[in-house]
Amino acid sequence: MKKRIGALLTATVLFLSIFAFTATGEHVFAATQAKVTASSLNVREKPTTSSKSLGMLAKGKVVTISATQGSWSKIPYGKSYGWVSSKYVSKITVTAVKNGYVTASSLNLRKTASTKSGSLGLLSKGTLVNIKSQSGSWMNIYVPSKKKTGWVSKSYISDKKPSVTSATKATVSGTKYYVTADSLNVRKSATASSAKITAVTKGSAVTLYEKKGTWGRIKTASNKTGWVSLHYLTSKKPATAPAKAEVPSKASPPATGTDTASGIKYYVTGASSLNIRDSAGTSGKILTAVNKGLTVTLFETKGTWGKVITSSGITGWASLAYLSKNPPAKGVKGKVIVIDAGHGGKDPGAPGETNVEKTITLNSAKKLQSILTAAGAKVIMTRTGDTYPSLSDRVNTSHKYHADVFISIHYNSNFSKSSNGIDTYYWATNVNERELAQCIQEEVIKQTGLSNRGVHTGNFQVIRENKNPAVLIELGFISNPGEEKTIATAAYQLKAATGIYNGLEKYFASK
Repeated sequence: MKKRIGALLTATVLFLSIFAFTATGEHVFAATQAKVTASSLNVREKPTTSSKSLGMLAKGKVVTISATQGSWSKIPYGKSYGWVSSKYVSKITVTAVKNGYVTASSLNLRKTASTKSGSLGLLSKGTLVNIKSQSGSWMNIYVPSKKKTGWVSKSYISDKKPSVTSATKATVSGTKYYVTADSLNVRKSATASSAKITAVTKGSAVTLYEKKGTWGRIKTASNKTGWVSLHYLTSKKPATAPAKAEVPSKASPPATGTDTASGIKYYVTGASSLNIRDSAGTSGKILTAVNKGLTVTLFETKGTWGKVITSSGITGWASLAYLSKNPPAKGVKGKVIVIDAGHGGKDPGAPGETNVEKTITLNSAKKLQSILTAAGAKVIMTRTGDTYPSLSDRVNTSHKYHADVFISIHYNSNFSKSSNGIDTYYWATNVNERELAQCIQEEVIKQTGLSNRGVHTGNFQVIRENKNPAVLIELGFISNPGEEKTIATAAYQLKAATGIYNGLEKYFASK
């Protein structure tokens, strides 16, 4: 009998350790992901078909199930939770994470599975990645070291870690070399980003003492010691300085044909990143990629291709169509920014003790408009007075003007009067605006000093349906009496607008 009771108690404890039920009958377990299978699925306030509908989910939408009750599943929705019929969601089986390693010397991590997609950064040889899925010749990966998710060519991912050789370092006993570039920078250390000590002209003799990768430590005729690129040194003394190759006009890419040029600097433009190949053609193997805005040095052209050296010392061929003497425009100048002052007209938004949300969102939006206009941006307002454009109208404005960024300004509210701080929301499935949201959130917190509530995905129509980069920012709590007094002031709204502007500058500078 005692054995039977002991077994029964053990089984009961085991059952309760696996399953837990709330007082309302909800079956609670570790969060599970599922995909919507119906063409459109109602999200309801309570687990019953007679309950109020909070919204709709499209087929294929991935949701997180946090609990079940009967034939209903509880999911996060907006700022709270909702219920969907379990019949119309299919649980996603999570497979074990497979690791891989980058085999290319430099590999583009892209936003989508296309070479035309924007670059999220470069991955160096040997970088560990988590392989999430495959699509044709592309892999969707997560990079733990960078905390980024994106797409790469599967040709450059292996399950075996490649050997990564460090830059060779060799000592040379005072060998004389001659400069081949018109002007060669001598730097403090063996990197193009290091401080410049001096420059030596073409034909000048220098003494080489040490090699480190593609760099050499030299002493000039004036006894200055530093590092130079070995690509511009030769052991043979040049007879006479050749005539300079014609320098293309500032507004044009390099001239085509076959020619040599002595160290002409060009900027990468017209592409988020430019592939550097081992030969002059798209069939050439990719050696590395240079991000938009960075420079390369051109010293030979062949048809529509140019032989260049990157700032990291890698030599290869690049398409001349993406090189320019002029640096690409950065920052907000020339960008189309749509500012959406939340609520308005018949919709007052959240109430405070002495203010309503629609008024202070418009005041804040106008201050941001002034700052951005002065900085050279083209600003479009969804409303300039106490009117109510529908949510669809606001999204359509973004699409009509091909907005580079859409910003919806709001002020938050909560039953708890102690809630405080700033949140920024983005929608991850159209354009991944997390970077934009982070840039704006960080700078607004710096300017205002309010509590940082972080960056989150938010299911708001003005960002969910927006095909352009879009964020919604809650600039403080109007429901908090103390915070309301602060956010209603012109001084605070100017600080918040300045923070948004600084965030946009940071965001565009990274593109």
